Amino acid sequence: VRPDGTGLEVVSTGERNPLSVALSSTDEVFSYGNDDDSKKWPNSLTHHIVGGHYGYPYQFLTAPHRTLPILTGQIGGSGTQGICYNEDGLPPAYHGNLLFCDWGLQTVFRYAISRSGGTFALKEKTPFVTKGDVGDFRPFSMAVAHDGASLLLVDWAFNGWLADGPKTGRLYRLTYVGPDRVHPAPRPIGTDPAVRLKGLDHPALSVRLESQRILARLGPKAVAPLVDRLTRPEPPTGRLHALWALDAIGTPEARRAIREALADRDAEVRLQAARSAGIRRDREASAALAALLRDPVAAVRREAAIAVGKLDDPAAGPALFAALGDPDAFAAWSIRRAIRRLKAWDAEALVAALLDPKRQDDALKLADEAWAVPVVNALTMALGRSDSAAARARILETLAGLYRQYPEWSGDWFGTNPLAGQFPSKTKDWDPAGMEGVLTGLTLGARDLDPGVRLQAIAGLGAVGRAAVPLLRDRLATEGDARNLTALARTLGSLGDSASAPALSALAQDPSRPEAVRAAALDALAMLGGPQALRARLMLVYDPKAPAPLVARALILLGRDGALPPNDVAGFLENPSPMIRAAALLALSPKRPTPGEVRRAVIDRLNDPIPDVRKAAIEAAAQLKIREAIPRLVAVTNEDAYRTEATLALAALPDAQALPVYLAALQDRNPEVRRKAEEALVAVRDRVAGDLEQEARSGRLGGPALLAVERILARFTPIIDWRVIGPFPRTTAQVFIGESSIDFTRTHAGAEGRTIAWTSRKADPATGRVVLDDLKAGAGDRGGFGYDTNGSPDLNAFGSAEVASDQDRSALMLVGSSGTIRVTINETMVYQYDNFAGRPYAPDSDLVRVELKKGVNRVLVSSRQGIGTWSFSVQVSEPSTGRIVAKPGSASPEALQAFALAHQGDPRKGEEIFFDVKGVGCVKCHAAGGRGTAAFGPDLTGLALKYDKAEIIRSVLEPSSRIAIGYQPVLLALTDGKVLNGLVRAETDAYVELVDADARIVRIPKAEIEERRVGDISLMPKGLVDTLSPLEFTDLISYLQSLKTAPSLSNPAQ
Repeated sequence: VRPDGTGLEVVSTGERNPLSVALSSTDEVFSYGNDDDSKKWPNSLTHHIVGGHYGYPYQFLTAPHRTLPILTGQIGGSGTQGICYNEDGLPPAYHGNLLFCDWGLQTVFRYAISRSGGTFALKEKTPFVTKGDVGDFRPFSMAVAHDGASLLLVDWAFNGWLADGPKTGRLYRLTYVGPDRVHPAPRPIGTDPAVRLKGLDHPALSVRLESQRILARLGPKAVAPLVDRLTRPEPPTGRLHALWALDAIGTPEARRAIREALADRDAEVRLQAARSAGIRRDREASAALAALLRDPVAAVRREAAIAVGKLDDPAAGPALFAALGDPDAFAAWSIRRAIRRLKAWDAEALVAALLDPKRQDDALKLADEAWAVPVVNALTMALGRSDSAAARARILETLAGLYRQYPEWSGDWFGTNPLAGQFPSKTKDWDPAGMEGVLTGLTLGARDLDPGVRLQAIAGLGAVGRAAVPLLRDRLATEGDARNLTALARTLGSLGDSASAPALSALAQDPSRPEAVRAAALDALAMLGGPQALRARLMLVYDPKAPAPLVARALILLGRDGALPPNDVAGFLENPSPMIRAAALLALSPKRPTPGEVRRAVIDRLNDPIPDVRKAAIEAAAQLKIREAIPRLVAVTNEDAYRTEATLALAALPDAQALPVYLAALQDRNPEVRRKAEEALVAVRDRVAGDLEQEARSGRLGGPALLAVERILARFTPIIDWRVIGPFPRTTAQVFIGESSIDFTRTHAGAEGRTIAWTSRKADPATGRVVLDDLKAGAGDRGGFGYDTNGSPDLNAFGSAEVASDQDRSALMLVGSSGTIRVTINETMVYQYDNFAGRPYAPDSDLVRVELKKGVNRVLVSSRQGIGTWSFSVQVSEPSTGRIVAKPGSASPEALQAFALAHQGDPRKGEEIFFDVKGVGCVKCHAAGGRGTAAFGPDLTGLALKYDKAEIIRSVLEPSSRIAIGYQPVLLALTDGKVLNGLVRAETDAYVELVDADARIVRIPKAEIEERRVGDISLMPKGLVDTLSPLEFTDLISYLQSLKTAPSLSNPAQ
């Protein structure tokens, strides 16, 4: 914007919350932004160019190819304000340095940067001012003092954002005292033109700018000396200021001189002249600017493209299209941006670029999400003319993305954690000619001679949705490639095209078709439902010539769908194929009564000679609740090959007969086994309490296992009587927390500025659950708190209660919540859980040891809304006559971290731990080093190329601190009150498939989903390494440190 308020324009987008900009001596723009509550976007140091987009809030994760990169960044901290030092009162090493305050990290950082192509590169980042002994040092803003030799630093001087009353703040003057201290050059005084012309070359920017403005105010009479200074080559700095003084004067002579400077030998002069021509919309400079699109200096090409875009002359299109394929990312971006801004769409020019190998990549980026009919036409024409299958596939991918647009922004803010909300999706129709053109191109691609190209077209048609169903159905009848037929079948099934049932039935039953194709057709028929689909599936199951894998696949789904009665399923338990016997066991549905003869047949299969069948029988016994199988299952736990499966089955059938199995499982390395065994012991506690106490005192249990027994034996009393107050906005300061006395008669200002008061509320007498759903109404941060203007999804409430104790004692506390929660007892924080997205509520989510004093203990809860039914609960253990107090073992997270940092492990032993499916079981979710095919978690190959030892340790002990892109969990709140948590495996217009933490697949109809959020807590199980010794943990870390080879793109786990 101009100083007089005119000329307002958006410079760039996709940055988060920068509180100031820092301008270099040549007006390059830098900012230091803030991370957000997702902890995926960093505190970012960004070089901003006109028309740049840096990816926040979504595309930095979902589509980085549609963004420009930041210079550097880190998770954590709170960026505030800063400067670029352009004066002459500090040594040369500081000239051009960026100095930014970080309120959160209590540090002022110094960044040394250098030009790198069309942008800049970080040379060095160093702490410039740190807090030292000043605990509440919170740097906020900086300025260069008038003398240019010192800096003024504003300190917030308060460790909080929101509070009533504190009068704080400090102002520091920072002075350089090093041996290379310099003295500022003398500063000119007055308005003498000759003096001020010399002032254009002063080493201090402030003096140069002052001289520039004084000369500009002289008007036309200053043009001649300024032109002379502009054309005089030395020293170079003054030439730039002469150019901008001429720009401010703006006479024809001044503009002519600037246009001539577009051909100057000095690159910086050319760059500034181009910037001036763009700002002033100087169309007479069009030809010269077009020539600069081929300049040898990337920054000049970048600025020339920006200027061309500002001229609003579509005639510049040919030069811009010719410049596509620039090797510099920032120059290439600006060229594409100029074409888009000018709407200089020329279908033939775009086709030529798409067919030119040197420009093809850039042309595809230009066409990406460019909703214009000429773009669609050009992509379709290029598709027909290209002789490269790879190029045609990329063209189809780009074309498919143009079928629909994103809807207009609603005006609602996405909040402080946009990744926890719904991502934008393309749901809006646009020009019918464009949409029809996309379908035409995809149809052409579906008939391509290359099967890989056809596969890309099928994917594109699937993304189009119902409008493409006839095309997909027709293709099913003519496609000959197995992989493509598989994709077609799955796509038609997911789109629910019942008219495809006859063709899919024929495909499933055709013995000449590859097994993968028939399997996909079977799966599609299962999705479609209906009599014809069911008949085809049943015919295949009873076809004696059908391959066993297909029969097994169909059998499981038919059984679970209830299409086959248990007795019919049981008929397959004697099949000669082990695969079919195992499938029959898994097809028995717990939703239907299981006859006695079928139950006995399942128990018989526990002795099957084939391991996979035995494992299926173990799982079936648990699913069908066949309690008469318990003695046999207990015996099976003595066999190493089946111990884990049999233990989990017994945990699903809690029984005192299995006590030795449950106790052994408490020390198992598999966290799921430990968790399920603990749940089973809780269920049978009253029958085995004496045995449990004896085992606890035997000394055979330690650490987490002993704590588990203590929890099992404890009797918990829910806190029932509460006073609650809310809703407060999420940015509320920690009111009430730490206060020894609360005035419950006082009212407070809540969300939207409403007056709220404490009210009494009863909890559920069985679980202690306090439901706060009635407090959800209202916008989250309206009412002057400053952040959420549209209504926060994370409101805050407080609960206060009292717990009486007849003695000073240690107790256990169970805490449950639907989201972030803090608990204090007698003004001491005893528990804190942070999860902005929320979590499924459970009354026993967390176990905390607390200290109660004799008498009345004050309990205060701060509860945020989270997801689903807004609720929290607190239960406290009753006094125990025979106290069992588990103490932290040597394998606490802190101990593991300290040991691993101080020691080197054996990577070979660590590899054994990683790939032991019966132990910690990393391989169940991760591939690594070319081994394993699991894709539930990211492939860890190449992990050590990105992270050092300390960060790898942190990622294992605190998995939520770094969740890989594409592996963020999704939380779904359902209309029945349930909340599910998992990774999205598949999604259609009708349903979402989740994979939960135990690798189970759950399909949820979208009509049953009330709310959806992206979670920020990893699905990696808690306590995964609890049973590892410090040495074993160090061995595992050493193996992860050895993963220094980049992953192969062909790795199917990628």
